[in-house]
Amino acid sequence: MLDALVIAGCLSGERGDAGVAALVEELAAAVGADVTLRARTGGRPVGRSLPEALADLRREGARRVLVATTHVADGRLQREAASAVCAAAPGFESLRLAPPLLATEKDRELVARALDAALPAAPGRVVALAGHRGAECEASFARLEVALQASGRADVLVDSPARLAARLEGARREVLLGPILMALGHHARRDVLGDLRDELARSGARVTPWPHSLAELPEVRRLVVSHALCHLGTVPN
Repeated sequence: MLDALVIAGCLSGERGDAGVAALVEELAAAVGADVTLRARTGGRPVGRSLPEALADLRREGARRVLVATTHVADGRLQREAASAVCAAAPGFESLRLAPPLLATEKDRELVARALDAALPAAPGRVVALAGHRGAECEASFARLEVALQASGRADVLVDSPARLAARLEGARREVLLGPILMALGHHARRDVLGDLRDELARSGARVTPWPHSLAELPEVRRLVVSHALCHLGTVPN
């Protein structure tokens, strides 16, 4: 029996976020832990950090714990979560960390299909999806973009905000702009739907925002749950 499920990620945008609320509910129901709590990795200092949450669970006597992150790619935040889990592991009988969303080629294909369904192509329009910066994240986004191209969606660009701005500089065409993030939080609203939108508009693009998170897509939530269950040695239905 699992004592605790820790859902770790940037908490800045998760309050009132329907997609994240659904993800938390579905993860908790599937895993069946005695306690489910959230913890922060990166982002603004809102809520308990992952090391603090694990220390609290250890003091409260939890022995078997699973950490599932809301990270999209295997970048800096996932590495920090792995370090926190490694440091805390001696205090637990079992402490495991589930992989990020885009962990494998199959994951990227599943997410590409979900995005294809959620964002249908339109003549003359580019779909631009912006996520976190960093070499690992950008490499993961490039592989997701390849998966989208393989499904016939050459109109979809996936990258960090700065790189997307450079790729679309001077593109006087229609752009549907959205975040490639699990939560519609501070980073999504400020950096993607705010600053990047303004920058693209200044360069001549006609920008329409897509103010949604990946956690709103049922297929994405099922993939996160599948990662958690597989990491527990449970085969998902």
